[in-house]
Amino acid sequence: MKINNFSKITSNILVSRVTGFLRDVLFANFLGANLLSDAFLFAYRLPNLFRRIFAEGAVNSIFIPMYVSQEKENSKLSNDFIWSIFIIFFIITSFLTILILIFNHQVISLLAPGFLNNETQFELTSKLILITFPFLIFVTLSSVLSSVLNTKGKFFLPSFLSVILNVLMIITLLVFKSESYLPLAWSMVIAGIIQLLLLFINISSLKIFFKFGLKSFIQLYPKLLIFFKRFAYSVFGSGIVQLNIFISMIFASLVGQGAISHIYYADRIIDLPFALVAVAISITLLPYLSKNILDENKNVEAFNQTLIFCFIFSLPCTFGIFFLSNDIVQVLFERGEFSKSDVLITSNILVIYSFSLPAYMIARVCNQVFFSYERVDLPVKSSIPTLILNLILCFILYKPYGVIGLSISGAISIWFNVLIQLFYLRSNFRSFFQKIKIVDIFKIIKILFASSCMSLALIIIEKFSMFGIFLTLFFQISLGIIIFFLILRLLNLKEYQLIYKYKKFN
Repeated sequence: MKINNFSKITSNILVSRVTGFLRDVLFANFLGANLLSDAFLFAYRLPNLFRRIFAEGAVNSIFIPMYVSQEKENSKLSNDFIWSIFIIFFIITSFLTILILIFNHQVISLLAPGFLNNETQFELTSKLILITFPFLIFVTLSSVLSSVLNTKGKFFLPSFLSVILNVLMIITLLVFKSESYLPLAWSMVIAGIIQLLLLFINISSLKIFFKFGLKSFIQLYPKLLIFFKRFAYSVFGSGIVQLNIFISMIFASLVGQGAISHIYYADRIIDLPFALVAVAISITLLPYLSKNILDENKNVEAFNQTLIFCFIFSLPCTFGIFFLSNDIVQVLFERGEFSKSDVLITSNILVIYSFSLPAYMIARVCNQVFFSYERVDLPVKSSIPTLILNLILCFILYKPYGVIGLSISGAISIWFNVLIQLFYLRSNFRSFFQKIKIVDIFKIIKILFASSCMSLALIIIEKFSMFGIFLTLFFQISLGIIIFFLILRLLNLKEYQLIYKYKKFN
């Protein structure tokens, strides 16, 4: 696995997150954190809930390994396999979209019961879902084609697609401002169409053209049947995982005005380091593990390096957010409709989320091992007790502590999930588990020492800075990053070299 693939993905994800932040800044400015912004964010996240179930669950965990296997067995049928899966997903997502559009009132009542208390909020949510949910069809089909490009070593366009959505939403917000709710919904659908068209053009350059024949479908029927069985299992498992994430939104709707928005804004900030590292690494790690499935030593080395690489980013982010959360939220969002009280609530949520960041990354990397060995049942088994724990904690904490209680519930649950995944890794892949290093104490001490020095620098800069909050925060982040990586280099942490050298996992 080449690290320059990681560089391509992270650079595009960085552009995506920058444009995403600009979109969210405009959203906070024009729409704030209130009942109506909660309505839009619910309608925005609902199709993405199912996208993660279908795209991230089935495409990444099932389609990629089976497609790689099909290419090795019979490369002539591999293209037909792509388009058979493409058609299957089109039928499934279209059917689901029709159901949601028909029963959208019931869906809102189930997943956002707090909206029943406000007729205006409920009706706006209903109108928005009718527009936003068809986005699921386009984004799921795009995920299928993107995964094909990833296996071919073409990482640029798949990781760039979200920029298109962000730019269209930015333009919409600038044009319609406080009246952007419905236009924003339409911009999602338009972006989905553009993304799919660009992927069709890009994939045709690899001589992979759309075709579907009954003869090839019959030949592939045994493979497709296996895929469908695994897909059904994956939907169940991913559904549990995503429902676990959506639980906070269900309870947030009961907390009251702005709660969904506060969680969204904090989630968007914490998603930056997670997306840059965990998502990018997992996109490139899974094809690598799948192709080297019989070489355990290579996979162990890749796993160990990936895990330390994740710690290199997650631990300093946790330290930095702890000290800078209020300033970050204030600089990004405090303007227009977004008040000081909104800043305080969002920054407190962000601090709690930061402590769960290492756990999210570890869980993501462990998932890639299970997926590469085609053991999609193990993430499912680990997610069920996580869901139960999160549900219990949310129910206990949401009334006395509001959204803060929901954040605490999520943080505890993800660490619990990591423990369960490590248990399954040990019990099902004993040889692999004995060779890996989940906690490389000496390397982690180096990272913690560098993070502590960085934190000290943040405190000193804030104490003696003569500038306003914008420039002070800029200097804190910039110098903090420089100090952190400089110390890592002085400590000669091997995985640090992967940041600036083109290198393959050994």
